[in-house]
Amino acid sequence: MPRFSFAYGSNTEEQDWRDWCARHGHDPAAIRLIGPGLLPDARLAFDFFGRGRGGGVLNFQARIGGFVEGVLLEVSDAGWRALDQKEGTPHAYQRRVRQIILPDGEALEAIAYQVVPERQQGFVAPPAPYLNAVRRGFATHGLHPDPLEAAARGEEGCHHLPDVFVYGTLMQGGFWHGPAAKAGIAAITPALATGTLFDLGDYPALTLGAATPIQGEILTFQDIATALPILDEIEDAAPDGSPSGMYRRTILTVTDQAGRRRRAWAYVMAPESLGAAPVIASGDWRAHHQKRGG
Repeated sequence: MPRFSFAYGSNTEEQDWRDWCARHGHDPAAIRLIGPGLLPDARLAFDFFGRGRGGGVLNFQARIGGFVEGVLLEVSDAGWRALDQKEGTPHAYQRRVRQIILPDGEALEAIAYQVVPERQQGFVAPPAPYLNAVRRGFATHGLHPDPLEAAARGEEGCHHLPDVFVYGTLMQGGFWHGPAAKAGIAAITPALATGTLFDLGDYPALTLGAATPIQGEILTFQDIATALPILDEIEDAAPDGSPSGMYRRTILTVTDQAGRRRRAWAYVMAPESLGAAPVIASGDWRAHHQKRGG
């Protein structure tokens, strides 16, 4: 089982956790804050009546192209027992193993508690004390409040991310740009990421962890929920950021031609999958491919 839990509701607020532990005889130190993370292809929703809270409590639902901000917690055995009790597992919430994207684009497997599907309802308004506790947790960790506030109004509670950073055959002039464009590209913007670029013959692969500038483009899609399944199939990437495909879809912070730092979806590969593939030292697939006569 993963060692980590992804908190996106009241568990982001330390005092709420400590108060609950004091009432139920658990050690609050059984979980430890690691840092921020993103839950991809998800949105927040108040769709379950929490009896202990007296109103709607948070859940996450599927939303392709959206993401939820939260925090990662390292959890001991005692911590899992406490979290399971707090979340009413398995009758109210269930454990879901999800890939949580870290600030550098790497991912970590974690448990995210999700309301049992049969228990999910329509919108249930949250009580003020619960909502305020989550607000405090978000503020403490620098999480953007807009998705939370939207969910509290019964609206869609997530960050919409229409941008995809591409650096190879999905760029303009590349073999796969045409099929991608059929999904409806609203804008194309030159951009830079950082990492290491590898030559796999007919296409490149990006790995994370290095500071080499990688030349690419941001494709901004009119409907990212339509575009991502097409791109996932092209890149042989599993949904939800799972590492089980050839590439892994993640979220990177890239720099556009105006110098603005922007989040964008991107497809990366694990270094152990590359074998003896040569590095493209320039970080520019287009120039490298043309020089090679491609």
